[in-house]
Amino acid sequence: MATPSYNLTDREFQEIRDLFFSLSGVLLADTKKSLMAGRLAKILRELQLDTYHDYADYVRADKSGFEKQRLVDTLTTNETYFFREEAHFELLRKELIPELKSRRSPITVWSAACSSGPEPYSIAMELANHLGYSGWQVTGSDISQKTVTMAENGVYPLEMAERVPEHYRKKYCLKGVRSQEGKFIIKGEIRNSCQFFTWNLMKRPVGFGPFDIIFLRNMLIYFNATEKETIIRNIVSALRPDGYLIVGHSEALNFAQAYLNKVKPTVYQPIQGAVIQAG
Repeated sequence: MATPSYNLTDREFQEIRDLFFSLSGVLLADTKKSLMAGRLAKILRELQLDTYHDYADYVRADKSGFEKQRLVDTLTTNETYFFREEAHFELLRKELIPELKSRRSPITVWSAACSSGPEPYSIAMELANHLGYSGWQVTGSDISQKTVTMAENGVYPLEMAERVPEHYRKKYCLKGVRSQEGKFIIKGEIRNSCQFFTWNLMKRPVGFGPFDIIFLRNMLIYFNATEKETIIRNIVSALRPDGYLIVGHSEALNFAQAYLNKVKPTVYQPIQGAVIQAG
């Protein structure tokens, strides 16, 4: 039997883009049409659906939530690697950890768009190197359940270890053997101080925080101005009054000047006494 060939029409692309936006808050660019077509075609074949419109109807009719989550997982782009934007980790090790260590214990950090886990585990290695295996807690969240599960497992292709400093690889990572050959594993002592969960940043944080440091890097570019404002207000509501928010080097929070003070490029603190309305 011939493999079905699917054609994603402009109308179907808009339909699924709108559906994805309603679930995630992320508006896919027009240039993502081929990506959408390729990634969803596998699901259409599995479900034996004839068109992308049929798939959109299938997702909307899903009562379990599984298919909605799978759509989000499938279309979410998760570019990530260990120790991305090294300047932030230099700031963490040289300034923020020593400063926060003198204030309180444990030091709490939230990686608010953690993807499959390299960012929170990079943070955890820095904390463990300064504080040992106690006195800190790293929380990672992502909208994709698939990538959160990968983060919880802490198992990665061996080539991703190349970006981990050698002394950290030796101290905090294990080389996979037998069924895990070709991979490396984050040591249990590190994973035990990291927790992960699925979270949509368009929602106000409830039941977790406050945090001393929040990393929110390289994801605001996927949102429009109104959504960025909502996300930042939500994020800051989970930040301690003397805490730090770190964003990507290509991102600026000029719209948040009423309640955030830029203390360094890409590093912000809440303005004392500023009222932060719900996002």
